[in-house]
Amino acid sequence: MAWHIAAALETLRKQLNARAPRRSTASDGGVGDAAHASRASDHNPWYRNTVTARDFTHDPGGGLDCNWLADTLVRNRDPRIKYIIWNRRIWQGGWAPYHGANPHTKHLHLSVVASPACEATTEWVLGAGGAPPAGPPAVGGGGVVGVLQKGSRGPAVRRLQEILTSRYPAYARWSPVTEYFGDQTRAAVIEFQRRAGLTPDGIVGPKTRAALHL
Repeated sequence: MAWHIAAALETLRKQLNARAPRRSTASDGGVGDAAHASRASDHNPWYRNTVTARDFTHDPGGGLDCNWLADTLVRNRDPRIKYIIWNRRIWQGGWAPYHGANPHTKHLHLSVVASPACEATTEWVLGAGGAPPAGPPAVGGGGVVGVLQKGSRGPAVRRLQEILTSRYPAYARWSPVTEYFGDQTRAAVIEFQRRAGLTPDGIVGPKTRAALHL
């Protein structure tokens, strides 16, 4: 029997291609190369001649931002997901540092479960668009930092994330440096606010900025 890519992964690939028809596929991947074949990997057709992993290229300019994709997959928690690797982190019910040789900064890796569910062609819940939704601006007029909250993007968000992960290393697993304020950054902000005795609303307003020296 010839190998094939799990139908659930092919369904997601078609959905993403429809949303971002001009996206780069330079780092897309399905079945593994010789290096993958030499070790245990979901890129090998080891389950019923089925490849249960696929890579999706990070191409914000072409309409597919893997920060958005990771955030969306985690938020919706489709039961077909086995694990996600993206931007030096791995998600298996929660984010943790990923120490593999490939940091996965050019593509997101998605593995699905090795069970009949991997062949389910039910469409994935992705919401609107193929990139982070438009949100509050990260920087106001004159370069003054405004309120930062979920959906914000830009250099001010990057600065917030750098502060959280460098001054407060325990938050690194919640707040990767991406310039996009997603669920992980919000979780880090809420935890910081709780410890600082601030209202834990996940919004970086004047009081939280002052406490962070942002």
